[in-house]
Amino acid sequence: MNPNKTSIFSRLAMPLVIAAIVVYLICSAWMGVRDPFEFTVAYTDTMETSVETAGWVVRSEVAITGGEGMVQLKREEGEKVGKGQALAVVYQDESYVEKQEELLQTQTDLTALQYATYDQSPSGVVLDNQMLTAMTDLRTAASSGNYAGLSEQTETYRKLVLRREFLLSSEATAEMTQAAGQLQARYQELQSGQAQATTVTAPVSGLFSSYVDGYESLLTPDSLAGLSPKDLEAFSQLAPQTDTNCLGKLVTNPAWYYAITVPEDVIGRFSVGGDVDVFFDSLSQTFPMEVDSVGEVQQGQAVVILRSTQNDAQAEDLRQESGRVIFYSSEGIRVPKEALRINEDGERGVYVVLSQKARFRPVTILAEDETSYLVKAAPTNEEDTRILKEGDEIVLAAEELYDGKVVR
Repeated sequence: MNPNKTSIFSRLAMPLVIAAIVVYLICSAWMGVRDPFEFTVAYTDTMETSVETAGWVVRSEVAITGGEGMVQLKREEGEKVGKGQALAVVYQDESYVEKQEELLQTQTDLTALQYATYDQSPSGVVLDNQMLTAMTDLRTAASSGNYAGLSEQTETYRKLVLRREFLLSSEATAEMTQAAGQLQARYQELQSGQAQATTVTAPVSGLFSSYVDGYESLLTPDSLAGLSPKDLEAFSQLAPQTDTNCLGKLVTNPAWYYAITVPEDVIGRFSVGGDVDVFFDSLSQTFPMEVDSVGEVQQGQAVVILRSTQNDAQAEDLRQESGRVIFYSSEGIRVPKEALRINEDGERGVYVVLSQKARFRPVTILAEDETSYLVKAAPTNEEDTRILKEGDEIVLAAEELYDGKVVR
């Protein structure tokens, strides 16, 4: 190729490329000026009217103490206990704990053998049917992951198997009879040693909790009457001590209270007998409560007592808690305020993008804040398909926007 021709082509091509780039940039800028549309995606959200607060949870509680030694609790957290029922057993040393475990196991084994050797226990077809039922129950529990009654189901099946073996084998019959006698003697021996253990019983009925903080006798429902903001603040200065032998407590009444101090400017939102929701920060959970009382305003503050009868095990260990009182809460679709429009028919709504065109969606406003509305779809009738949904692309700002206008 002629070098002179290559040089000419290079000199001609370079200005053309530069000119094309300049034209492209100018066109892009012009289209940006001509295309005023901005978009956002509709999403579900919640708006609420609430006030931040802090205070004390108060309930009817009785602390339970026991003697010195090794403690073996007999109750689970949140378990209901009747008056006089055993809460714990206190042993002098570890050997008694080991003997207690052996006693329970001996009792279980003895019961199984007594069932197997008892003349009136099932046999024949009845025994076969009961074994089949027991196996089915075990299989169902295992496949479903429900192990709540696994121990009892296993023990039932074990008794039936021993009974079957007792009936089929004369050798097994003699061995089981001998073993039952030995277990009976060992059980009586172990049981006689229980005199050195102390059983702690419930003085009243209630729900058991092992958590104690010393406020059980200081913060009571009776102490809430006439409580002032200074009184409530004074609880923070206390340093209550718990008995070293304290085993836990019994919550004797399902009703519990949340005593809070609120500023004067929000007192009007609390109406005695009114319902509110309280979100506790420590649990990240909301509880419905009722306004029990509203105190007098003192130095710009007042004490409000909220009451709940929701018997929730998670609330049993609440004490000094922060959170917020929610007066009103609503869920809907959040849209920026600049997206809300009124169409030619006087309907209030927003425009969404559908097949590159703007389509009107009527809405009802549920709540608002400084920048957004919380809305819900408001079709005019059941046949109206103009329904705003989560995920719709909303047109934010545009001039001369109407239904069907091409926006892309």
